[in-house]
Amino acid sequence: MRPGTRQREGVRDTRGRVSRLLLLAAGIWLGLPGTPNLVRGGAQTDSVPRRRVYSVEDSPGYVPLADPESASAVIGRRLNAPLVSKRFQGGARSLDELGRAVCRALHRSDRDSLLTLCIRDDEFRDILWREFPQSRPVTGLAWQDGWRALSIRLLSGCTGAIRDHGGHYYEFLRFEADSVARYRNFKLYSRLTLVARGDEGQILRMRWLRTVAERKGRFKIYSTDD
Repeated sequence: MRPGTRQREGVRDTRGRVSRLLLLAAGIWLGLPGTPNLVRGGAQTDSVPRRRVYSVEDSPGYVPLADPESASAVIGRRLNAPLVSKRFQGGARSLDELGRAVCRALHRSDRDSLLTLCIRDDEFRDILWREFPQSRPVTGLAWQDGWRALSIRLLSGCTGAIRDHGGHYYEFLRFEADSVARYRNFKLYSRLTLVARGDEGQILRMRWLRTVAERKGRFKIYSTDD
């Protein structure tokens, strides 16, 4: 083997391992189906031998990845994202209008109408993705990686909503939002609860619709439970 070949192979292997770890982290952030749960309950007793955990930094030829935007992972958004002129197509003019449209689609068991209220792939690519920390170059992720996970979640969430709630009349009352995140080009209303009155007069609280994105006065479904 030529001198230096082993070291270069070690660097490539290390970078590959780092990329896989970053992909795993992005999958957790996007709710990628099949992503393992990294938080486990229960304390370990001292009698159980502890297995040494090795870091990629221990690997031969490790070279730290340059990440000048590492702070964006802490604050939750990229500060240098450019302003965009593109607008959302379709959607609703307010949260209340969106809620009423969702209730009508549920009443008609119309999954396609629910899907038209969701973010489109080009809107995710041009407006949303570039502001998320996962889009910074060091992660090695492309917008298609994020969209693949998100689109599966939206399709599964809308299908499940029709299965669980379709065919009944709902009078929309309000949305309750746990938090609102303000980005440069949009807002995200998160941990939503859709409050409606059912056809028997009961008050229902639906949580399958998790997040709504707002852009220049247009509101669209961003994420759902799958």
